[in-house]
Amino acid sequence: MNTKPLLVLSLAGCISAQAGVTDNYLDRLSPKAREFVEKYKAEKANKKVEKKKVVSKNDVLGRKVKQGQNQDSTVYLVENAVEPKMEVTVYDLTVEDPDIEPLGPAHYSYNDETKEENFWLNGKKIDKKSFFKKTEEWENRRMKLLKPLKEPYKAFLTPTEMERKLQSSENIYIETEESVETANYYDAIAEDGVTSTHVALYNEALETSQLSTAFAYGDKGNDVGIYYVDTGCADESKIPNPNKHEGKACNRPNKEHATKVATVLQKFAPNAYIYGYDRQNIENTLGPSNPMGSAFNPKIYVGSVSIGLRNESPQHTTAYEINDARLDDYIYNYGVTEFVNAGNFTPSEQTQRAIHSPGKALNAITVGALDPKALYIYGNPTYEGKPFYFYEPYSNYLNSVIGDAKPEIMNIGNFYFPEMAYTTYSGTSFSTPFTAAMAADMMSRHPFFKGHPEMVKPVFLTSTWGFSLNDPDTDGGAYHGAPVYSLLALNKTYSGYWPRAKDNVLFKDNKSLEMNISGLVAGEKYKLAVSWLMKGSTIKNKGKMPVNLAVVVLQNGQMISSFGDINNKNPYVLLSFTVPQSGSIKIYIGRIVNYAANEDIAIGYHMARQP
Repeated sequence: MNTKPLLVLSLAGCISAQAGVTDNYLDRLSPKAREFVEKYKAEKANKKVEKKKVVSKNDVLGRKVKQGQNQDSTVYLVENAVEPKMEVTVYDLTVEDPDIEPLGPAHYSYNDETKEENFWLNGKKIDKKSFFKKTEEWENRRMKLLKPLKEPYKAFLTPTEMERKLQSSENIYIETEESVETANYYDAIAEDGVTSTHVALYNEALETSQLSTAFAYGDKGNDVGIYYVDTGCADESKIPNPNKHEGKACNRPNKEHATKVATVLQKFAPNAYIYGYDRQNIENTLGPSNPMGSAFNPKIYVGSVSIGLRNESPQHTTAYEINDARLDDYIYNYGVTEFVNAGNFTPSEQTQRAIHSPGKALNAITVGALDPKALYIYGNPTYEGKPFYFYEPYSNYLNSVIGDAKPEIMNIGNFYFPEMAYTTYSGTSFSTPFTAAMAADMMSRHPFFKGHPEMVKPVFLTSTWGFSLNDPDTDGGAYHGAPVYSLLALNKTYSGYWPRAKDNVLFKDNKSLEMNISGLVAGEKYKLAVSWLMKGSTIKNKGKMPVNLAVVVLQNGQMISSFGDINNKNPYVLLSFTVPQSGSIKIYIGRIVNYAANEDIAIGYHMARQP
């Protein structure tokens, strides 16, 4: 047997729970609040604070004493000064895992040539009907036990009160500034003088993405709920199908931006049900509470966020911010697959092309914008049968300080619908709902992926097509091209997930997770992606994704592909290989490091044949 995979798996099993970054609780204050606390502490230390005597009304045993009877009573010295107060917003990022026995692992294979589907649950093959009955029953039990995410609240606090709150829990954060919304229209960057080279007509977008094939199969987002969060909600008189749209918590006037987002969702997932939310009214989670509960029919499995959130100061930055962590918590807690725009570069709001929050969320799929016809004047050339694309110059790409490669996906960002009230749609605001619609179409064909963003990200990572000529994100982001439906849903694929569990359950005795995949043919090319989810509070506390995994692919004892890098900053692994011989392969997933071994992890994978 080749010894190299042994080295990789040895590395994967040798480091489990390591000490995390030492927590300085004052780091969880916004800069303005921290300055307020530290200034008061310095003043207190540098001057004599007047104190007064206070006599307890109880003796040392807690018994009340009579007036004038001070013998054995306690005398306290207390500060006579009154502490200043500051108005702040308190965030509690605590996510409580429900106490329920895990169900799984679960595996699924699909072959579009034969239309054969196979399901496995807890190591046993199971028929489709029984699989969904068992998993849906378990998910319903989990949702009943699931505690909602905590809402932030405003308060006037003294420096001492702030410190006490921070010391009470490592998940408490205190902010002093309001979040400002950025609707990522193409018009938002007009001051930069950037112009688009092309807009995609409806039929052209269907052809480029291969959604025309999806529609021919009847895959139109059936039985999938999609929510979007925006600056207000859509004007239902101006969207394709008001009967499949419901504005919730929409107190502000209807907005053009929200109307355009809803239009793109309905154009490309026409049978999905769309729920619209005004961002100001779901401040707690960036999404509806209990999205898979009885209040939603169909249940919400896909989210689309086409706005950027920034503090009034320091504007858009590369920091992994509260809103990123909150969206990571939301995805982890509820299992909604979230697509978030990378943001349009807006010189008045940022000094660098940093991804907008919450697009820096590690559990989310961040979407950049491309021009599918950028080389139209050159005859739209191809290389090895694959099209070329241009990354739109307005689309942001700089990663956060966490270091993971963003955006993961590029997609069409410019549309033209002459029959609609609003005809032109340009910006990452619209590449995002377009991609979310593709996911809804895929889920309508393959419901196995509903509620499992840890698998949907690998599906998109392995389903891109084409080349990008001018991709500025050179550290491993969205440079592969655009997702196409034949690879997303009409393919030969193998998928699976392990439910949320702690390190010592998933990697018991430091052993790797193992899958045996059969039915492969010599010469077939595959992409394999493994992704994992963790709580946003854990990511923010550690300042990085705390878990790193290694993947090894073997056939007949010989390694045919592997990835294991202790310095990998992405919450996913992506690799390619060609099957040497017909038959089966073994895939091993091992843990390299875990700096938060007491926290649950959700792991998913997807392996897709390539043309």
